[in-house]
Amino acid sequence: MFFHDRSTTISLAILFRFRSWIAIGFAIHAAPIFAQGNPAVIFTGEGTSYDRGSVSGLYAIPESEISPRYAAMNEVQAEGGKWSGAWLEVTGPAGKSIVQVIDIAPSLGEGDLDMGPIAFSEVTGNSEGRYPITWHWISAPGDIGPIHFYSQSSNPYYLKLQAANIVNPVEKMEILVNGVYTDMPVTTDHFFVYSGNLIAEPFTIRVTDIIGNQVVSSGLTISDTAGGQNGSGNFPAVEESAISLERPAGTVISNDGGYALGYSMDGAALAVDFIIRNTGTADLSGLAVTIDGTNAADFSITANPASSLASTATTSFTISFATTQPSARSCVLHITTNEGKSIDLELNGTGISSTSDSDSDGMNDAAEVKLADFGFDWKVNQSDLVAKYYRNASSAGLYSADQVHAMQVGTPLIQRNSTDGTFTLKIALKKSTDLTSFLPLLLKPEETSVNGSGEIELQFSSQDDAAFFRVEAQ
Repeated sequence: MFFHDRSTTISLAILFRFRSWIAIGFAIHAAPIFAQGNPAVIFTGEGTSYDRGSVSGLYAIPESEISPRYAAMNEVQAEGGKWSGAWLEVTGPAGKSIVQVIDIAPSLGEGDLDMGPIAFSEVTGNSEGRYPITWHWISAPGDIGPIHFYSQSSNPYYLKLQAANIVNPVEKMEILVNGVYTDMPVTTDHFFVYSGNLIAEPFTIRVTDIIGNQVVSSGLTISDTAGGQNGSGNFPAVEESAISLERPAGTVISNDGGYALGYSMDGAALAVDFIIRNTGTADLSGLAVTIDGTNAADFSITANPASSLASTATTSFTISFATTQPSARSCVLHITTNEGKSIDLELNGTGISSTSDSDSDGMNDAAEVKLADFGFDWKVNQSDLVAKYYRNASSAGLYSADQVHAMQVGTPLIQRNSTDGTFTLKIALKKSTDLTSFLPLLLKPEETSVNGSGEIELQFSSQDDAAFFRVEAQ
């Protein structure tokens, strides 16, 4: 049985100061888990037992906030007070226990934990001794409610505040002063202090956990926090295995309501890239993406994600949507992993045709989708807007189909060959779908004839949905 009297005397304080200098030397080799904010790191050491009695420990966590399953962290890895109130999952010869860190044990080495009787028995099956253990940091188990704030020896010019009942360990605390968040230095017992100007009450506190999550709590007062006052929420729990779907990177897509890909125009494919992020603390394997649902044939995976994904890493995949049906289409996207984490999301797309005018305003649906930035809506009749567009298009160098059709080919001048006295007239056709890019239209002999009036006639079919043709003569 190992006992640690944490209500230290002056003589012991000198010893602890000496040991803390030794610990600095060893800390160079210790894994700084809080610097990473990564619960996936597993530590190995020895477990011992102690009974705290009525002593709350170095961190001065209020009695009502201490779990029956408590532990003291070895000084080598204590990193000051950052472990205050943190939760660890400890595994030993007899099983597992989830413990709350409430103290520091200076006599222990790196990786070691000193556990209370209940936790020690669950982990080792005994009441005393030294046993091999492994442990890692986790978020608080279950829904523990909001953060509890406790002030100590505070007044309108001095605030010493502690955050208890925390899901994740607190990295930083700030107080809002004159509209600006001001950093509060941390003490060895992991209270945060502000002093100087008069503290306007109620005051606002912002706390940041070791992951970077923040909680802002307003309406706090010195008198209420003296006995414990609820904050405005708590940090989100960190899962060991978790994934998120993003587009673009950093913007998480919610599973509620589905996701709209966009439009497939006249059967053309629309490619959409997505990002999968491993938001958990453990690596993921067997990552796979599949599609099913009502119109699954209109959707395809053209680029697959990586099959494994390290913690915090990302991978991407591409969905292609193509349909000739001028209607709403849908499918269900499934993302799965070997670890059992999955995402199921409905994907929606719309088929659009350049030969349909759903709102009967004189402009086809595909054109209105392309001109959406100018206020066009393919589902709303906008006859006045369409008429104004066509009426003023020519001033911008644009022509309607009727105007193009009314154009006459200029009369070409041909010259006699001085050698043999003959004339040669070459006529070529070029095609275009947009009046911008013209490509040659190859004619066949059977498509050319001379009519009864001695005129050359060209009879041909439209190719590649070309709507405009240019005649070139030389």
